[in-house]
Amino acid sequence: MSSKSNNSISFDFHLILRIIKLAKPHQTIALLALVLTVIATILAPVRPLLVQYTLDQPIANKDIEGITTFSIFIFVHLLLNSIVIFGNTYVSNLLGQKVIEDLRIRVYKHIISMSSRFFDRSKVGTLVTRSISDVETISSFFSQGFISILGDLAQIIVVLGVMLYSSWQLTLISLCVLPLLIVASDFFRRGVRVSFQTVRTKVSQMNSFVQEQIVGMEVVQIFGKQNQEFDKFEKINREHREANKRSIFYYAIYFPIVEILSSLALGLIIFWSVGYPSEASVGLISAFILYINLIFRPIRFIADRFNTMQMGMVSSERIFDLLDDFSDVEKKGKQLLTDVNGGIDFKNVWFSYNEDVQVLKDVSFRIEPGRSLAIVGATGAGKSTIVNLITRLYEFQKGDILIDGVNLKTLDLKSLRSQIGVVMQDVFLFAGTVNENVNLKNKEISSKQVEDAAKAVGAYEFIQKLEGNFNYEVMERGVSLSGGQRQLVSFIRAMVADPKILILDEATSSVDSETEDLIQQAIKKLMSNRTSIVIAHRLSTIKEADSILVLDKGVVVEIGDHKELMAKKGAYFTLFQKQFQLIEST
Repeated sequence: MSSKSNNSISFDFHLILRIIKLAKPHQTIALLALVLTVIATILAPVRPLLVQYTLDQPIANKDIEGITTFSIFIFVHLLLNSIVIFGNTYVSNLLGQKVIEDLRIRVYKHIISMSSRFFDRSKVGTLVTRSISDVETISSFFSQGFISILGDLAQIIVVLGVMLYSSWQLTLISLCVLPLLIVASDFFRRGVRVSFQTVRTKVSQMNSFVQEQIVGMEVVQIFGKQNQEFDKFEKINREHREANKRSIFYYAIYFPIVEILSSLALGLIIFWSVGYPSEASVGLISAFILYINLIFRPIRFIADRFNTMQMGMVSSERIFDLLDDFSDVEKKGKQLLTDVNGGIDFKNVWFSYNEDVQVLKDVSFRIEPGRSLAIVGATGAGKSTIVNLITRLYEFQKGDILIDGVNLKTLDLKSLRSQIGVVMQDVFLFAGTVNENVNLKNKEISSKQVEDAAKAVGAYEFIQKLEGNFNYEVMERGVSLSGGQRQLVSFIRAMVADPKILILDEATSSVDSETEDLIQQAIKKLMSNRTSIVIAHRLSTIKEADSILVLDKGVVVEIGDHKELMAKKGAYFTLFQKQFQLIEST
């Protein structure tokens, strides 16, 4: 939600115009909706006129032929009016659905174009609300809001014109209750607007809360926080219910008031006709009874439709705030990365996730093509940050990173990432088959390539034991597989991509010793003739690296191979003694 006050939204014509522009790709449908609205407006006062003439002429004169003729006219009008209303409702809703289809694609495309920094500061539930609920609300702006209000206002003006032409006295009498109706409508509009805005806020909060709790349910259960988290949800849900109850209250009061005022207007007309029978025919009185309905019905719904339109504006404002945020859009670059050798250079690189804390400080090193580099250091030293910068999940503030002598920031992101294979500590698997999680639905990767990669990393045997083999459904986040099995699937994913640069970020941390023995040879094969960066705590992987870089609080303190660094008896030697001595002794 932007900083604009809620009251200003009603008069934000710039926002309304921007929403209307969303329908520009569907001008034909929008024009058809407007045409049908105009036809419906013209048809509205025709039936009362036909009824008035039929009562005052054929029926009064007992003209059977005339009664039959005008009855047919009334029937044709009813049929035509019904067709127009159906068409208008269908086309308006179709326009709304077309708009939200385009908008939802636009919102999702914008979200996936954002960098990791954006997702660090955004709640997943809020983004889901923007993409689904808020976009859906905008549909009502077109189907039940803007176009309907225009039609209702036009109908009121046209019917009032016909009423004044027919009898200005009855028109004034009919409109005596109009001030009361306007006051009641404004009270209803304001009350429902506030409750609806609260409802939208609580829906967003519930989405965020439920998403976060479901993802972290294991932690909630392990620490016995179910009751505490349930109380939090119950509070949000209760506030959501109360907001809805308030809107129901306003509806429950408003519509009976409208009916009372409508009946009062009808009573005044009948009372006047009794006092002045010579000036009011049966047909005229009957026509005005129908006119009152044609006036009061749109007035009754305008307040509700105005709130519907306003909720669409509230949602659209949130969506436009998201679409207008280009501060964290990934800078894609244009230069394609071809004929990759894999040489990587860091030159005086500085980086921070926020302005207060520098994570990397003047980091410089080089990895020769086809060679391997292990990065070690205490937690928070900046090891994974280096991986994030190479893959350009984050943009560094100062310095240069080069691949084969080409500045990283000038490279096309898709081209860059297609040359990098990453195996992370926290493996994410999508709901789908093993095969789909390996090839990520890339049709260029064949089933045979997936199988060959599985054999190479030692995962083929366990996959063959799964029901359906490579067509086994791993379920969301891969919960149907063990941590080691998920890790193996990620190794297959990296190998089948055949990258020129390989990054292993704590890649064997979730693999038991037996499984690690199976994939160590696969890792060697995968690293062969590839530039490799290894972040690991296990000695076997680090010792065999061509060089080792030691980080301490974002600063490079040592670099060299295992023997060189051990001989120096510096930072690496100390780290080795603390972290690896026990492993080596076993």
